[in-house]
Amino acid sequence: MEVSLRGKTCLITGATHGIGLTTAKLFSELGARVIGIGRNVPEVNKGVEFVKLDLTSRADVLSFIERYKREVGVIDVLINNASVNSRYSVLDITLEELDRMIELEVVSPILLSRMAAELMIKNKVKGKIINVSAIQAYKPLESSLAYSTVKGALISMSRSLAVDLGKYGIQVITVLPGPVYTKGEEVPEDLDRRAATLLRRMGRPQEVARLLAFLSSDLNTFITGSEIIIDGGRLISRRPDPDEITSGKV
Repeated sequence: MEVSLRGKTCLITGATHGIGLTTAKLFSELGARVIGIGRNVPEVNKGVEFVKLDLTSRADVLSFIERYKREVGVIDVLINNASVNSRYSVLDITLEELDRMIELEVVSPILLSRMAAELMIKNKVKGKIINVSAIQAYKPLESSLAYSTVKGALISMSRSLAVDLGKYGIQVITVLPGPVYTKGEEVPEDLDRRAATLLRRMGRPQEVARLLAFLSSDLNTFITGSEIIIDGGRLISRRPDPDEITSGKV
């Protein structure tokens, strides 16, 4: 069985770098119409319709939603993937930083999920809403209060959405990546060797993208309200994380 997204309209946030960009490109290759949201639009837009949008601005998000409903009007898959690192403890985080993280990774996903659900119900589409969390929701790194908090919120949000939307045939899933290298095409060999996963290497964006493609496809018919971990066994590994990860450099 081959994964196909032909004929589907997919909206992906955080689609201009890392896992989001890799996912957007793969979805386009699999036949989807892909609308990618990000703060910086790539110069090469082949196969993906990129929209520049600051998801920390509630006014901008609401404006985008009205425009999307008016100009596109259909959605089969929403992937709330946008994320930024935030390395503060409870002792030094500012209210500005806390507000920024909540707007980006809680408020915006809720608003976009509401839009997606409304359009899916209106068009009788049994669609997919997928929220990309992180294993830090379960196992926080030091000085990652806001990041771990919002990633945990995405899990609870997905479960609540699944309860509300299941009667419409809409599936809601949370994906929790572990240590995935997104700083370049090639993972430094030394970092790969020291990765604290059971597989003794860092994850690659394309590995997460392939999982998201399956979950977004018609092959996925009975998963909802669930968390799917893709971390190479990091959560049950007793190996220590490399300094580059604990310090937030990668």
